[in-house]
Amino acid sequence: HCCVPGCTSNSKNAVAEDGKRVSFHSFPSDRNAHKQWIVNIRRDVAQDKFVVNQHTKVCSLHFEEKSYFPRNASGGGDERKEAAQARRKLKPDAMPTIFWWARPAKTRKAPADRVAEPLRKRPCRTPSNRPVAVSSGEGSLSACEVDKSGTIVEGVSYDSPEDSHVHCECVEALGSKIDTLEEENEVLRTKCSTAGSPESEIFSIHSIKKDDKLVNFYTGFQSFHMFSACFGFLHRSASEMRTWQGSRSTADTVDREGMKRGPAAKLPLIEQFFLVMIRLRLGLLELDLAQRFKVHPSTISRTFITWLNLMHIKFQQLPIWLSRRKVNQLMPPSFKKWYPTTRVVIDCTEFFIHTPSSLYRQSATWSDYKQRNTVKCLIGIAPHGHTTFVSHLFEGSISDRAITEQSGLLELLERGDSVMADKGFDVEDLLVLRGLRLNIPPFRKGKQQMLPSDIATTKKIAAVRVHVERKMNRIKCYKILAGEIDNTLFDSLEPLVFVCAALTNFQMALVA
Repeated sequence: HCCVPGCTSNSKNAVAEDGKRVSFHSFPSDRNAHKQWIVNIRRDVAQDKFVVNQHTKVCSLHFEEKSYFPRNASGGGDERKEAAQARRKLKPDAMPTIFWWARPAKTRKAPADRVAEPLRKRPCRTPSNRPVAVSSGEGSLSACEVDKSGTIVEGVSYDSPEDSHVHCECVEALGSKIDTLEEENEVLRTKCSTAGSPESEIFSIHSIKKDDKLVNFYTGFQSFHMFSACFGFLHRSASEMRTWQGSRSTADTVDREGMKRGPAAKLPLIEQFFLVMIRLRLGLLELDLAQRFKVHPSTISRTFITWLNLMHIKFQQLPIWLSRRKVNQLMPPSFKKWYPTTRVVIDCTEFFIHTPSSLYRQSATWSDYKQRNTVKCLIGIAPHGHTTFVSHLFEGSISDRAITEQSGLLELLERGDSVMADKGFDVEDLLVLRGLRLNIPPFRKGKQQMLPSDIATTKKIAAVRVHVERKMNRIKCYKILAGEIDNTLFDSLEPLVFVCAALTNFQMALVA
């Protein structure tokens, strides 16, 4: 049989389609010609394990007529002579060149010249079954049909002008249709021009930066200018930071010189910051943010933890504790009149957490006041409403006195300063030892009712101390702190509270 791929010639069926007998030829003994035959018939010795032996043949269907020696004259009907003639001898330089994959493509016959047939002239009707007459400029009238789409289909000449009054109707219909199509075209052009832009593909700060209300809703900043100012403060460190990759050893998290930083972030830095602010402000879940920003939820988690730690470190470097001179300079008139030595207004706030699995933690974080498991921190604001102090987090069972003593606030105060608080802060003895003063509403002290002077003092203190309550509300407007904080954020809870408290200083002044 023939060894050419796809060829079905064999010794049992040695007759071609044209009735001629097929002969079979062995590979040449010349080494170069031998290799060229193998190349021409597309057999790979290495891949197909093709081996040429004495039985390997190529049939005559793959050779051109010029590859053979001339035929000898036939001697009559002798079968042996016919067989010998069928086995024609190839020339020494003969090469197989005719294959099914090498057949020339059929050339297409040139199209015949076509003569355009003249259109049949037939009167066409408007939707009201009336012909529309249009002046042809030569005294005659031409009727046209306006189909449902408002297009003129065909025309025919009329000699009578009796229907010319409908000419205006035709023009108005066409003009109205053109206006509609132009409007649709403009809408499609706008969609096409914005289809490939990054802002149209994902939720982006650039899609809302012109609307201050949306910027405030999603980020808590009053405008895109304030958002950009905060991002500008963080940008340099953000461009050099290493993305958090989960709980690993310290050696793995240190960014040594020359260490690879891994794949590039899918989101630009400003979009990462925007993502983090949305999570802080609205408390959106990671899956929701992943759909908005077209990334994997694990990318949201890593980005959020990385930026939260960066913001915690950078905001701690800001001098939020103001000097005595600066506090006096910014002090509102209400404080200057009644409490001019006030350095800080303090209060404690609590954040709900899921019930810990540890019995010790359950007991330590239980708050009798909230009847929930909580963590607690001390917040201090300047008289004009600026956040100046945020303590570490403590278990919800700790008292206001203990948290004031352990928070480190007393070490920041100077002799002659006064502290304003509510009645729960029984710390006057701690302040007196340092030359400080405590302004709190007076107690009744066993009396049936308070004295008029005590009532007046209570009103004055309440009128100015209310601003610390407003500051607490601003902190908790970051919805990630509202409700029960998930256990997955428990290790990042202290940076979370500090960052949210520091971000309130980027908002409008609390006290005018």
